[in-house]
Amino acid sequence: MTRLIRTLSRLGTLTIAIATLGTLTGCADPTGPVLGDWYGFNPLPTPQGNVSIELVLDGAPTDHSGRYRLHRQSFWAEDMMFNRSDTLDGTWTLKEYTVNGKIWRNIFLKGPELNIDHYVLLPNGYLTPATDQNIPDMGESGWLCCRLAPRARDSFGYGRA
Repeated sequence: MTRLIRTLSRLGTLTIAIATLGTLTGCADPTGPVLGDWYGFNPLPTPQGNVSIELVLDGAPTDHSGRYRLHRQSFWAEDMMFNRSDTLDGTWTLKEYTVNGKIWRNIFLKGPELNIDHYVLLPNGYLTPATDQNIPDMGESGWLCCRLAPRARDSFGYGRA
């Protein structure tokens, strides 16, 4: 009887180990090519409140459209009951516009509940909100508050939002 219990115990441990390894493989690497991965913090209308943003554009470096994944988490310093976390997804499109002789790469996000759905990809890899003229907004409502920094391709978490 004790031999049967030991065998069942080993089988249970093995089953748990296999199940754990199966769930870890999902977070090991992105499931397909990733055009880019960005992160940053946007302000909330409260002192010391902000929203953490992680944005991943799925697709090859030569793609002009694809799917995105966005993780957004709000941190309200004054009232923690308003803190929340959302994972959004949708489609993205890249369009190039020439304004005053300069080419700007614009990224349009289409999906639900987006606070910012139009960015400009700067030469340094940053995403900043775009103006209606399809150029980067480098002022208070753009670069200064809502830019997203590129995550290094070899960093932990790259391609996972």
